[in-house]
Amino acid sequence: MNRRTAEQTKDRIVATLPAWVSQAPANLDMVAPLKARACDALYAVLGSKRRPAATGPRIMSRGVERC
Repeated sequence: MNRRTAEQTKDRIVATLPAWVSQAPANLDMVAPLKARACDALYAVLGSKRRPAATGPRIMSRGVERC
């Protein structure tokens, strides 16, 4: 996913914050660290690569020793 798409997704998610957070200065002091952590987490998820799918069946074959 490119940086622009991640930025648009972040803006869409962050845009919902003012709906439930008052605009009082005291609350903005609390919201800024939360917003920063949420953005960092979002970038981590959007920037991570998906794990490749497992190849072959995941069921153990008959007669295979089990620990």
